[in-house]
Amino acid sequence: MPTILPVFRMNSPANILPPETLEPKRPAEISTQADGILTLLARDRTLLILVALALVVNLALFAYLAIRFDALPDLLPLHFDVLGQPDRIEAKTSIFGLPIIGLIVFFLNSAFGALAHRPQRAAALLLTASGLLVQILMWIATLSIIGGFV
Repeated sequence: MPTILPVFRMNSPANILPPETLEPKRPAEISTQADGILTLLARDRTLLILVALALVVNLALFAYLAIRFDALPDLLPLHFDVLGQPDRIEAKTSIFGLPIIGLIVFFLNSAFGALAHRPQRAAALLLTASGLLVQILMWIATLSIIGGFV
């Protein structure tokens, strides 16, 4: 016995969809405002940890230099030539230039990272991690100038 398939017409009541399914889907509201740095830090734990570490390492360098300042010689060699001979000798207050440079790099990388976070989270994390690396390099440079942790 042959099977009979039902025939559907385009305007039959079985083919008419309810009105709510005919509406076009609305895209989620997109914020045109850039997120603030505090909002970004609250949402992204990795970014928060990197920013906090970079800031703590920089502030620790400032504190270390403040504690050791009286024990430093009045003149410090701040730059060396290819042969390892000092070619720039300045007052001991100039040693604070290293953590200041590190702080400037930290703020610039944090600002550019905040701008890049929404479209490119990986770029923001890379900028922040490189800011932390700069702080570590400032520690190494400072310790090599003043002679270590003595």
